[in-house]
Amino acid sequence: MITTLVDTNILVYAAGVNTDKAHQTAASNALNEIRHVGALPVQALSEFAAVLLRHNRPADVILHDVEALAGTWPVLHPTARTVAEALAGVKDHQLSFWDAMLWAIAVEHGLSAILSEDGPTGHSIHGVQYVSPF
Repeated sequence: MITTLVDTNILVYAAGVNTDKAHQTAASNALNEIRHVGALPVQALSEFAAVLLRHNRPADVILHDVEALAGTWPVLHPTARTVAEALAGVKDHQLSFWDAMLWAIAVEHGLSAILSEDGPTGHSIHGVQYVSPF
């Protein structure tokens, strides 16, 4: 049963980009711990690819990484309903739009947690708790 949505920053840190060794290890360990209950939003895969491109990783290497992630984790896709829920999250909970999109995907799929260093860590919004591995 899927319970946890993984945010982009966890994927980026686990890949060793924009971080120190301690964050890379913590992110990798967190991903291993939730491997059987975690999912990736398509948004995280897109942002992951964009960050790696900005860090001059070759597109073919990034494609391999994205395909490996998508082959390992369930990938959740947004809908028009997700966007509407995200806008409610912006209005009602002062989330940034992209953080609200993650939250809305979690709500839409009945997930109980978002693994991220962003968001209101340790707090719950409509049954979705923000958990930081750092």
